[in-house]
Amino acid sequence: MRRLSAVLLCAALWAACDDSPASGTPPPPPFTQTFPDGGTVDAGPQEPSACQRDTVVHGAPMSLLSQLQLEMSRATTGEARVAAIDRFVAAVAEQGGAPLVNDTRSIRPRVAFFVRGDAGRDTFVAGAFNEWSATATPLVQVRDTDLYVAEVDIPRTGPQPYKLVKAGNYFQDPAAHHVVWDGLNRNDVGQFNSLVYPGLQDTTKGRLTAWYGVHATALNDARDVFVYTPAAYDGEDCPALPVMYFHDGNESLTRESFADAADAWYAAHPGDSAVLVFVALPNQNVRLAQYTFPPKKDPNWPTPLGNEYLGFLRDDLMPRVEAAFRVKTGPQDTGIAGASLGGLISAYAGFQMPERFGFVGCQSGSLFWPHDGQVDRDDGNAMIVRAGQDPVVALRFYVDHGSPTAGCTRDDEPGGDDCQSSLQFVAALKAKGYTVAHWNEPGAAHDWSFWKKRLPKLLCSFRNADPKVCGL
Repeated sequence: MRRLSAVLLCAALWAACDDSPASGTPPPPPFTQTFPDGGTVDAGPQEPSACQRDTVVHGAPMSLLSQLQLEMSRATTGEARVAAIDRFVAAVAEQGGAPLVNDTRSIRPRVAFFVRGDAGRDTFVAGAFNEWSATATPLVQVRDTDLYVAEVDIPRTGPQPYKLVKAGNYFQDPAAHHVVWDGLNRNDVGQFNSLVYPGLQDTTKGRLTAWYGVHATALNDARDVFVYTPAAYDGEDCPALPVMYFHDGNESLTRESFADAADAWYAAHPGDSAVLVFVALPNQNVRLAQYTFPPKKDPNWPTPLGNEYLGFLRDDLMPRVEAAFRVKTGPQDTGIAGASLGGLISAYAGFQMPERFGFVGCQSGSLFWPHDGQVDRDDGNAMIVRAGQDPVVALRFYVDHGSPTAGCTRDDEPGGDDCQSSLQFVAALKAKGYTVAHWNEPGAAHDWSFWKKRLPKLLCSFRNADPKVCGL
């Protein structure tokens, strides 16, 4: 095995060196930032096409693997080999993420996939390039290391989706920055395909950048975040766009793709374009705790952690987004939105943090909260009370919901879709003078398909202060 690994390592080194640009001219130096288009809002004139996706959206260069192989050949101790791999992994993350790709002028379209640690053992790469075979393309251990690598020729005919496979289970590459939904509605948290050649995605549509394991200081947990940048973001003028944060970020992209709905709306209304940040949960078991707030009405409920969750958004996530992407800052250009409990915590965020959020989107929100276990009892409907009694703050609201075809009596009646508390919330907001865009869809269920259908109204309301512009 040692001899085979050594042969493969040498062969890979030879192949990487052989794949020099056909023209014989040296390739341009690689970018040295993970997101080189970040932080340019006030940086003055840009280089031509400096923010275009074919310039800034790519995998890390194959030269990093050649450099690693050179360092490994010179290493004389295990510690030196580990240090070399540490530098390699950090450089890949900094220069575009996995997989590594050859320069566009290279003779061979060589691509390298890798996994570090035990996760790489008995792991394969599957994609359109090998007909999604779970066994055709194994990752091979590099001698005396915990690094597993596979090299494949993949034509640059477009963005090439792939997944890693272990024990027959397919999953996205945690070292890849660019993803698309795999198109399978699992009626639960879904999955993404990672991309080779992400810069070749359809320029008339947006793209998704994945951040895995984003740490939440106040909650001491980590979650995935997916940043949707619309087609307009990659425009030649390098625009800075408003930004909106969505809860249930994984489900809203993989149950009924909110990204597809945004693409369709922004294609027809490019002036409404915004960066959308989809914030996933660490797991579904914490949803009730992190999307609710004190007081705890029932000893059987989890301790409410909504304040800590909002602290994560404010202190950990928003600064990172604002540093990495060209987004406008200030409450007038920042929104927060969600469905069901996500709508509840969005309304709460608006009242708690109007200095950060100026727009609240609430789809079928659980606005009856808190209650004592009996839906619609007069026990304090917290957001309705705050809307009617708190001092007015600089917020705009979008509220939608379904209802029975014959009207609305209770939230929990068949087809109610939280209609009663939503109507009470809208009435309380309007009585205080708030701008409210409101939509009731009779017959609509409490389901992702209806929230996706109504999403364009929310996106329009975020960018247009007058509800009439959005037909509301």
